[in-house]
Amino acid sequence: MADDLAALVASLEKLPAYVGVTWRGALGALAASQQLAGPLPTSRDPRIASSNFEAPALWAVVSAAGRDIGPLSRDPAAQEVVILPGSYLTPADALRDLAGCRVQVLVEVRDGTAVGDVPSDDVLAGMIEAARALGPASISQPGRFG
Repeated sequence: MADDLAALVASLEKLPAYVGVTWRGALGALAASQQLAGPLPTSRDPRIASSNFEAPALWAVVSAAGRDIGPLSRDPAAQEVVILPGSYLTPADALRDLAGCRVQVLVEVRDGTAVGDVPSDDVLAGMIEAARALGPASISQPGRFG
């Protein structure tokens, strides 16, 4: 199993890095920095990540080294970005209400990769509102993103 994970990670590392915000549904806040032991699926669409805003909270992950696997996925509509094992997710702030959602910004740190700009609350709220305006998303893999 460890060999399979190593082969998967080696393949993913060949893809270009995704720099930007990606989302993950969550039960609540992340209290301290955590290193990922395995790949963490996230979505560029907050509707997908939260099962149409049903998740108790949303993590807005500022990715510096994730991999956008959407074009390779069996479900490209999920707009999946994988955060690689070994990356650290570090809280940039506390869980708070934005555009009707409980949101916490997490910063991805990997192998000294420069951290991207943390978006303002207005930018994050705009992203959530724009996603809501699209209406409900079709969720093909419930629970995959949180």
